[in-house]
Amino acid sequence: MPESSYSALADRLLTIAYDITATSGPAALSLREVQRRAGVSAATAYWHYKGRADLLLAVSRRATAKLADTLNDAITQPLPSRTSDLAAVCLAYMHFARDHEGLFQAIVMNSSTEELTHPAESARGKAGLAAFEVLQRAVADYTPEAGTGSPIGNAALHVWAACHGLAVLLIDSPMAGWPESDKEQLRLQHVQFVLNSLSRH
Repeated sequence: MPESSYSALADRLLTIAYDITATSGPAALSLREVQRRAGVSAATAYWHYKGRADLLLAVSRRATAKLADTLNDAITQPLPSRTSDLAAVCLAYMHFARDHEGLFQAIVMNSSTEELTHPAESARGKAGLAAFEVLQRAVADYTPEAGTGSPIGNAALHVWAACHGLAVLLIDSPMAGWPESDKEQLRLQHVQFVLNSLSRH
């Protein structure tokens, strides 16, 4: 098979897997279903992806790139109500979890220190930045003394944990049943709490 055809088929399989995950969540993803929708043999599908875990990792990296673009857009696109780049990034992160729950779950399932500190190229957004790097820069701009070195011990890690924690609670806890207006009010209050905590850093 020519290299271009090989790459095109691998991308087609990944796109199908990505769409399944985006629509129904990572639990619905199977290599067999991707193979069926693509109209290829099981052997062909396994030639490109060793198994479900390999495919889900590729999906999560593409989803992480989308998250990176979402966070970067929150900074680069003018928003009248934005108080700071960091506030915009924090809110965009929680909105991503709300709007793309399946992809967000895929990212969470494949989180690791290696993926965080050495993201694959496929996990980087159009600007060449990984999602955590966008957050690091926003934190450094807001609190220069926080630095942008290793995420361990960096203020960006604590900001990420705070926003991630609320994002998860709002989609996977009794709070998931709250009206969206109440959820949004809580997100806005949470962002202000995070910023106030950094200001006292």
